[in-house]
Amino acid sequence: MILGNQLLSILRSLGIHRLCIPRRLRCNYYLPQCIAVNLLLGKYVLCPGGFGDRVITGINELEILMSSSTGSLPCDAYLAKPGNCLVSLDFLINVPEKPHFIIDLSLWSDHTDSEKNELVEQVLASINTVRRYLWDSNLELTSVSEEFLERFSRFARGFRHGVIIKRDKPVVLGNAVVLDPEGDCVLNEELIKGTHTFIIGGIVDKERRVKGETARLYRLLGLNVPRCRIELRGSIIGVPDRINKIIEIILMTLFEVGSIETAIIRAMSKRDRVNRLFYEFQRAAYRLRMEGSTVLAIPKSMISRINWVNATDRELDLVLRKSRIYVIDDEELNKYLSLGVARPGPLTYRYVSKA
Repeated sequence: MILGNQLLSILRSLGIHRLCIPRRLRCNYYLPQCIAVNLLLGKYVLCPGGFGDRVITGINELEILMSSSTGSLPCDAYLAKPGNCLVSLDFLINVPEKPHFIIDLSLWSDHTDSEKNELVEQVLASINTVRRYLWDSNLELTSVSEEFLERFSRFARGFRHGVIIKRDKPVVLGNAVVLDPEGDCVLNEELIKGTHTFIIGGIVDKERRVKGETARLYRLLGLNVPRCRIELRGSIIGVPDRINKIIEIILMTLFEVGSIETAIIRAMSKRDRVNRLFYEFQRAAYRLRMEGSTVLAIPKSMISRINWVNATDRELDLVLRKSRIYVIDDEELNKYLSLGVARPGPLTYRYVSKA
């Protein structure tokens, strides 16, 4: 996004208002950003002239067309493979130095085989996440082992990138934080804006439930920077824990939505939403004493207020089944309250209508 907007300014300064791009260029995010990334990767160069056969889209003052050797629509410039352009146009894309992300892989050898594969996949996904906003050099891998490089090459065969890869421990420049779900500070918008480097542990614990792994990494690296957790309304439950999702939350907060809560909710997977709703429903439900036992109940009017994570109807149904919570009418709840057999849960106050 950042480089894409910069590219638009560069094209305007060069007098380019029509750009032809090849059919094989596939993008699943902001098209100018995708073009800028491909230029930085050296997959394409910018050449004067060209023809297209149809307009794909218009962005600000730029028309983007599909290149065609038989097209009748003239372009000011076109993208071509480096060997297919006699004279390419020179320009400079300035990659911002911050935010800078470091994924440290010091604990690589502690992982199981399947966790190692998952970790490689998350690193590859992190590269694609960074590319949606910035460039590969904003991502650095440190404490990299030979085994990681071998798996990385196998998973990413033919994949071109410009990520910084170091075998040594990270060298931290500028303001930095370590992102740790057990950290003693909470990451907020002000911290995100003021931080140069975000350090993330290359840790996957799908088969090993070990607490304090990021704290162990912190000590191993000899760091002396804040350890901050990402919270959603006072809890880490439901906050995405995949490395690429953590990076996405920070970048989305910085460059799109401005709110870490909004970014977290957008980044949540189905599993994240279900886990968080389960937590909220359990604590928001009324406790009904019925025939010697206590059951949980939620009035229908409260459900939409609890569902601030934007879960689907199917996800809501799943949560209600898992949590064994009864959905009752407001009139029925009022009857139980008047009889003194219902009491609110610890979070009920958040969702009771103030009207």
